[in-house]
Amino acid sequence: MKFSNFCISFFIIFFAAVSEAASIQLPGNSLSDTRFGFFIFGDSYVDAGNNNYIITTSDFQANFPPYGESFFPNRIATGRFTDGRNIPDFLGEYANLPLIPPYLDPHNDLYDYGVNFASGGGGALALSHQEQAIGLQTQMVFFRKVVKSLRNKLGHARSRSFLSNSVFLFNFGGNDYLNPFDISYDIFKTIEAQEQYVNMVVGNITIAIKEVYKYGGRKFGVLAVPPLGYMPSSRLKKSAQFFEESSSIARIHNKFILIALEKLSKQLKGFKYTLADVHTALLQRIQNPTKYGFKVVDTACCGSDEFRGVYNCGRKDFGSLPYTHCQNLEDHMFFDSFHPTQKVFKQLADEFWSGDVDIVKPLNFKQLFSCDDSTLASY
Repeated sequence: MKFSNFCISFFIIFFAAVSEAASIQLPGNSLSDTRFGFFIFGDSYVDAGNNNYIITTSDFQANFPPYGESFFPNRIATGRFTDGRNIPDFLGEYANLPLIPPYLDPHNDLYDYGVNFASGGGGALALSHQEQAIGLQTQMVFFRKVVKSLRNKLGHARSRSFLSNSVFLFNFGGNDYLNPFDISYDIFKTIEAQEQYVNMVVGNITIAIKEVYKYGGRKFGVLAVPPLGYMPSSRLKKSAQFFEESSSIARIHNKFILIALEKLSKQLKGFKYTLADVHTALLQRIQNPTKYGFKVVDTACCGSDEFRGVYNCGRKDFGSLPYTHCQNLEDHMFFDSFHPTQKVFKQLADEFWSGDVDIVKPLNFKQLFSCDDSTLASY
């Protein structure tokens, strides 16, 4: 989850194996012409491997084992921060799209089905893991370049129609809120301080959504911030103050982002949205694990120390602190100290695709992808 306004040329480093994995096509999907795509902005919950191509530390990469151990068909690390696929991978499959490749993959310049701009460590605020990951502002720079490329290839009218029928997924907030806690727990000691900070985060997301709308985007999906106090890394802190403040700010964010989306739907003609409640969905599994097929919800599969809460899964630059790996991956909710397993991501994607308003509202992603109103392309 970490980078801001570095020179674009500084990003490119070539990883052939990851590029090959990113181009894998899901069974049953044809590469015929399509009239819509899937564009992803965000952090490590939705990153498809952009951080493989930037200069950063291993904290912000996942292109090494045991990451990818469940990733089809070759079980290789792709840069996704889990053992396999993540939420947008499954949503794209259900929309009959191939895997959406990372923008920085040097072999990716067509954008026929969209593109993934997300970066592990990225935040909506420029200072969130600055110079270590690709933040929202830089992701928007990439988006503008893609729009220009699409216009050159398709022409203005066809490219705008393509964008108006595409779905744009945003997932930001986690890094923006967790990063300040590394400085002091007292930063978010009052509700007023939390609300002021959330307003900045939500404000930046709103600005980005409005810009995508200006270029023709009409269908937007947003993932809520997860319950930050329940991650294995958070449990390791054993701080009641951290738990209370991180849990509170996540709830405030999810409330404010819904209000912002509701306002946009009233202000912008043809604007459609869905808010997927990652927060509630994960809490349901933490509080009732056996219902969802889990046995271990507090301890990661991969990491070290209590709860395997130390974020050193597969990483070799943690000195003498080795990581351990579970023998029963399917029993675990969390793969590493921060990120759920592929099993969790698939369950969430299933609910977000066809679930009701208790978990995804006002539309689910199936409805959002299939929405084809003549007002969408108007401007």
